[in-house]
Amino acid sequence: MINLKVKRGLFIAISFVSVASIIDASVVGVSYAGVVNNTVIKQTSKVTRSKVILQRWLNKNVNNHPLVLAAKSAVDTAGYQLVAADKALYNPELEFDTETAETDSTSIGLSQTIDWGDTRGARTAVAGSRKTAARYALESSRREVAIAFLGGLSGYQMTMALRELAEQTNTLMQRSAKLARQRFDAGDLNKVEVDLANLTFAQARFKRADAVSQHARAVQNLISLSGSVNTDWSKLASLLADLDMPDPVLNQNTKSQEIEKSVRRLPRMREILSRVKAAQANVKVQAGLGTVNPTITIRAGKEEQDTLLGLNLSIPLQVRNNFRAEISAANAEMIQTERESVNDYRKLKSRLEVAIISYQLSREAWQAWEKSGANTLNEQIKLLERLWKAGELNTTDYLIQLNQALQTKASAIEQRGRMLTDWSEWLIASGKIGHWLNNQQATNTRDK
Repeated sequence: MINLKVKRGLFIAISFVSVASIIDASVVGVSYAGVVNNTVIKQTSKVTRSKVILQRWLNKNVNNHPLVLAAKSAVDTAGYQLVAADKALYNPELEFDTETAETDSTSIGLSQTIDWGDTRGARTAVAGSRKTAARYALESSRREVAIAFLGGLSGYQMTMALRELAEQTNTLMQRSAKLARQRFDAGDLNKVEVDLANLTFAQARFKRADAVSQHARAVQNLISLSGSVNTDWSKLASLLADLDMPDPVLNQNTKSQEIEKSVRRLPRMREILSRVKAAQANVKVQAGLGTVNPTITIRAGKEEQDTLLGLNLSIPLQVRNNFRAEISAANAEMIQTERESVNDYRKLKSRLEVAIISYQLSREAWQAWEKSGANTLNEQIKLLERLWKAGELNTTDYLIQLNQALQTKASAIEQRGRMLTDWSEWLIASGKIGHWLNNQQATNTRDK
């Protein structure tokens, strides 16, 4: 699946099944004057393949994750509880009585308590809302786990790049320290410059050790998430570079409305609202328990030669307990749940607003770096070394400028990592991660 963006006030995601549909002008409403460039088709195909591979890997691992499996079990539990709640509240009772005295008598009776307050219906409503909440909780769990996997891959890619840069830095500084020593022996450098080169080399070793450690933690994080030690993480992480990073900016006139709609569609928000409905229905359950439920008994029997028929009506006297305390507690719990839902809504909305801003800024910063300094930095490092060897740059200036160039490169790697992290956060906060989890049952959750 390919997501292209057409800007008409808002960025609208249009899904395509194949690369061939890109040239279909009727689909996107854009007229193409000629044949689509082969390079564009190849790039689009690469993006599509990378996304498909990541989607398959995500779905497989997400669906088998313990948290997701536990959430599925919670849905099953809620389903059984719904079946149980929909059963009759009171079973009929069969009575048999026989007496031998001056006159022998035998009777049989059937009694049934009537659910006058429709407690059964209220319990069914509670269980139904809880099942719906469990289903949305399942989808929310799937999305959170998916983001953890994408974040893990992003962390792996960043720490791997930083480790490679640390290795490169260590090699450069080792060579610089060695050359500085040789030039000192030849009388071309003083002791201060040699010491500076040695200290810089020591610092590079420290950074390399830290980079290796951070990368090992990233690997262990992915192993902990997936439970697999044999996965080619490098190949999966490299696919992130092929993905199309969409622009999250919305039209300012409709931004607030779109954010509110996105938040209300989130599985987490729907789960919260379902729990509010369950709390509201629970008030009716407690009110039903306080309702007077009469019991009707029909008897038939025989005494000597006489036939006996009887009808009995018993009504409980709720004098010692009128169940008003239970109703008040349920009502207070409902109010608490409603107020918590407002707070959760504010948090989810704020999370999305922050995610949009953060992702937009980090994306712009990375794009600016790609356009300006990404291609010239490596050449600058090589040029500095040539100038130093040629004696056109003193050792102190060389080491200072080299460190600055290497730190800039490390900052660029970290910036890309932040962009991927912000992208992941935007995916989960906006609900767009659902497009990555192409499970129809999970993504098309509906109230039943």
